Amino acid sequence: MRILSVLSLLILGGMLIFRTNLEQTIDEYYIKSATVSLWICVIGCGLTYYNLASNYKKSIKIFGMEEYNEPESVKRARLFGSTKFEYLSIIISICMLAFGLWFAALFIFMGLLNP
Repeated sequence: MRILSVLSLLILGGMLIFRTNLEQTIDEYYIKSATVSLWICVIGCGLTYYNLASNYKKSIKIFGMEEYNEPESVKRARLFGSTKFEYLSIIISICMLAFGLWFAALFIFMGLLNP
C-alpha cells in the first residue's frame, strides 16, 4: 500500500510540475480531469493505509498477537475490521483508489488520442 501511495504521489507531482509541457500535447480539460482523479486516488491511498493500520492495531488489542492457526474470521477482522462501518470504510477507500487510477489513466489516454 505504501508503494502505491508513493507511486500515485509521484505521478501527481510529475503532472503538476510538468503541467505546461503536458498541456502542449494534451488538452487542458483532460489534464485537469486527470489531476482531480489522481487527487482522489491519493486520498483513497491514505484512507486505505490508515484504515488497515488502525484495524490491525485494534485487532492486536482485541485478539492478541497473530498466531499461525487462527480462524478465518479473526484473520478477516484483523485486516478489514470487526464492525460493518470499518469494513465499509475499507471498501470505499479501495474503490476511491481504484477509480482514481482508472479515470486518471483514461483521461490521459483520451487526451493523447484526441488531436
